[in-house]
Amino acid sequence: MSDLIRVLIADDHLIVREGLRLILETEDGFALVGEAG
Repeated sequence: MSDLIRVLIADDHLIVREGLRLILETEDGFALVGEAG
């Protein structure tokens, strides 16, 4: 898999960041590079 989409999650709600992280971890093609809140 050479074409990863790199994602930075930025939201002020922890639960939203956690939910998005869980979704992205189960999907192929995404690489979570960081979180900010």
